Amino acid sequence: MIAGLALCPAPGFTGAAAASARTLVLDLELEDSSGEPRSTEHAERLKRVSAELRRALDAKGYDVIDDAATAGLVPPGTQIRTCNGCETDIARAAGADLVVFGVVRKVSSLILWIAVAVEDVGTGQAVTTARGDIRGDNAAAWSRGVAWLVEHRLAKHAPVKQ
Repeated sequence: MIAGLALCPAPGFTGAAAASARTLVLDLELEDSSGEPRSTEHAERLKRVSAELRRALDAKGYDVIDDAATAGLVPPGTQIRTCNGCETDIARAAGADLVVFGVVRKVSSLILWIAVAVEDVGTGQAVTTARGDIRGDNAAAWSRGVAWLVEHRLAKHAPVKQ
């Protein structure tokens, strides 16, 4: 789902809540097609870069909802990338106007990419999508990838905080 979105960026956010869009940032997910053994580091790395994504988006003008306020909204075992739109229901329950979700796709220990989508909760339409390739299955590469996406692709779509 995100792969298709990443190829065609949508126009800027035009929803009614543009000036004060509360934003729910869901944890990034891992999609591993490398065939390599699973790393125990991936779960912790996903949590860390998801937190980095929240902080960076908040710093760029997204009004990011605190994690503590939304704990438990995503049912255990749910894969947002394949849930057929459940991200908007989850975001609506959190009182969000925008929802951000994404995936780290591991092709090999050297080739990975990160894709992130921003959706308008009211319409279910994409505000924007972004994808960036990273090299290296390590914490530094993942962090640089998230930072680059925010700085070069997502920041320009940030609604203005009030």
